[in-house]
Amino acid sequence: MTPLWGDHYMAQTMKGHARNLMTERVIALEQGTPVTDMLQLFASENLSGAPVIDEGHHVVGFVSETDLLGALLRKEYEGMTAADVMSTPPICVDEFMPTDDVMTLLRENRIHHLPVVRNGRLVGIITPQDILRYLVQRVLPIPPGPA
Repeated sequence: MTPLWGDHYMAQTMKGHARNLMTERVIALEQGTPVTDMLQLFASENLSGAPVIDEGHHVVGFVSETDLLGALLRKEYEGMTAADVMSTPPICVDEFMPTDDVMTLLRENRIHHLPVVRNGRLVGIITPQDILRYLVQRVLPIPPGPA
């Protein structure tokens, strides 16, 4: 007997699109945001990453805690901006990407944040907390396993 709680069961419960997983409230950075401001923002908002956008709200990069820590450890952060420390090119998904593809993208790229776009413009973000919330709301209670 195959347990229900596994890849097959997860595939059955993860039907939907990126927009079903995402949080619409996104704290985004402008390319010229100073590293010192980002440090304060990450600490005060308990962020572990944020997309970097241009004037048209298109995602042009992503700044993670690791990116900021790297700048701090190099002790070259004075005068640096988001554009200097962001990872590029950004990995983003369209709001209608199937949730199975979203999960694959996160896993294969070993990333924890996934900006969501509509017509190329930022509309949300997917984090591990969003995925857990989705699973708790749509999957729990966990079906009983084999006795």
